[in-house]
Amino acid sequence: MALNLSRNTKVFVSSVNGVHASGGSVLAVDDFPTTGTSGYAVGDILDMAGGSGASGLQLIVAKLSGNNITEVYIPNNYRGTGYANDDALTVGANIVGSGSGFTCKVKEVTSTTADGGRAATGLFKGNEKDSNTFKIGVLDGYSFSQASETSDVTISEAGATPARGSKRFNDSLAPAEWSFQTYARPFEHGAASYRASGTHDFAENILWSALAGQTVPTSAGSSDNSGATTNSAITFEAHDVKVDFESSDAHELLKLNIFFALENTTFRLNNCQVNQVEIDFSIDGIATLSWSGNATSIDQVESAIEDPSKALNCNTSGANGSTSVATYVEKYNYVDVTGSNDADYLRNKLSTLTLSNLVQGGGASAGGLDAVTNYNIAITGGSITIANNVTYLTPETLGVVDQSIGSFTGTRTVSGSLTCYLDNKTDGSNSLLTALQGATTLVTNSFDMSLFMGGDTTAYASRTTPVVEFDIGQAHLSIPTIETADIISATVEFAALGNSLSDQNEILIKGHGVTVHSETGYDDTSSNAV
Repeated sequence: MALNLSRNTKVFVSSVNGVHASGGSVLAVDDFPTTGTSGYAVGDILDMAGGSGASGLQLIVAKLSGNNITEVYIPNNYRGTGYANDDALTVGANIVGSGSGFTCKVKEVTSTTADGGRAATGLFKGNEKDSNTFKIGVLDGYSFSQASETSDVTISEAGATPARGSKRFNDSLAPAEWSFQTYARPFEHGAASYRASGTHDFAENILWSALAGQTVPTSAGSSDNSGATTNSAITFEAHDVKVDFESSDAHELLKLNIFFALENTTFRLNNCQVNQVEIDFSIDGIATLSWSGNATSIDQVESAIEDPSKALNCNTSGANGSTSVATYVEKYNYVDVTGSNDADYLRNKLSTLTLSNLVQGGGASAGGLDAVTNYNIAITGGSITIANNVTYLTPETLGVVDQSIGSFTGTRTVSGSLTCYLDNKTDGSNSLLTALQGATTLVTNSFDMSLFMGGDTTAYASRTTPVVEFDIGQAHLSIPTIETADIISATVEFAALGNSLSDQNEILIKGHGVTVHSETGYDDTSSNAV
C-alpha cells in the first residue's frame, strides 16, 4: 500500500493545462534503430522532423546501449502538435549534441484534450520571459477540497405507526476550495535566468498576476506591463518589481490551474481564481502570504504528459512511463526559484511603518486633522488583506449533479490592521488616537501609509537589503482600540481607498531582492528548454 505524505507534496501553478489546442501531440514514440547510430550522449536534445504539417516534437536522450538510444524523455512542451500515429521521424537538428542516425515512429498522439472533457489552453512553458508554469514553495497546512450540495426529503405524518424515512439527493458539486501559504520572496534575475539580468521579481509572481490582472507577464525586463486588459499586473524594473491593480477591473481575472503533486498521484484544480491574499506582519516570524480561492473542479491527472512534475519516458517498444527527475522537467515544464539560494526571505522584525497626513477638515480646531509629516509608530504586528470577493455560479437542474460554470469578481477590497504599543512620544500612537478621536467632522479621513516588510525605506537604487513595500496612498483609519495586556497596546484598523470609485490605485506593491537567481539552462529569450 502506497501512502501520500504531505511533506513530500510539490505545488505547481500554471496559466495553462498542458494540452495543445491543435491536438496531435505526441504521447509515445517507438521503433528505435538498433544499429547505425553514433555520437549520442545522455542529455542530448533532438529536434525531430516528419509528419504532414507537424512540428515541435523534441526528444531528450535518456539512456544508451553502446551507441544506440534505448530511452528518451518527452517533457510537456516538447510534445509538438499535428502528428499522427505511425508518422516516420528523423532528426532534423541536434539542439544539444552532435550524434547521427537516430529515427523513430510516432506510436500514440492525443486528441485536443487527453481526457476528452477539458478545453485545451496550451502547453507548459518553464523557461524564458513568457514562462507560464511555476513551482511554488508552500508551507505545511495547505488544503484543497470540493464538497457536494445535497437535498433531503423527509416524511412527517400522523397515526399510530407513522412512516419516518428520508431520502437524500445530490444536487451539485460546490466550487472547489483551496488555500496555502508561501513566503514573500523577492529576488534579482542574473545572467542565466528567465528574465532580463538585473530586473527584480517575486518567486510567487504568477499568484500576484492572478490576484491583480488578467494575463501572465511576458516582458523580459523593464517595460511597463500594467494598465490595460491585455497586460499583466506586474512590471519588472532595474531596482524593483511592481504589482498594481490597473488591469483588475474585469469580471474574470487570470484563471490558473493548480497542481498538487503528491507522492503517488497529482491532483489538478481547474479554472482557479485567486480570491484573496493576506499579508502577515507577525514580528517574530518570516514574512508570509496566505493565498486562497476557488476552482470549478478537481480531478486527478491520468497522463504524465499533462503533469508538470513529470516527463514521459519512452523506450524502443513505445512504453510510456514517466520521470520526475528535475533535470528533465525543471526549465522545460516549470520555473523553479524555490531553493533557499534562489530568492530572499524577509524578517518581519525589521518591518517599519511610515504614516502621514495633510490638513483635513480645517484642522484639529475645526474638528478635522492637523498635518503630520510622519507619525513615529513602531508596529508590533498586523496584516493586510486584498480580496476580489469572487462569486461562483452553479446551475440547479433537477436530476443532474451540476457543477460550477464559472465565476465573476465582486468589489475589490484592501483592508488590514496594525498593532503597536500605546505611548506618549511626539507624534506617537497616543497622538494618533487623540487626533482621530477629535476628528468629529471628518466622514472620511485620508492617510498616506507605507509598510516596509523587511524594513529598508531608502531609495530602491540604494537598497542593500531585501524588502517588500505596500504603498497605500489613501488609507482610511478607524479610531484605535485599546488592548489590555502586560503592556497596553492599540490596534488600528484601516481600509485602502482609491482616488475615486472607478480608480484602481488603492495599493501599490513593490519588491526589491538582493539574492541573484542564475542557473545554467535558464535564459530570457533563447533557452534550449523551449
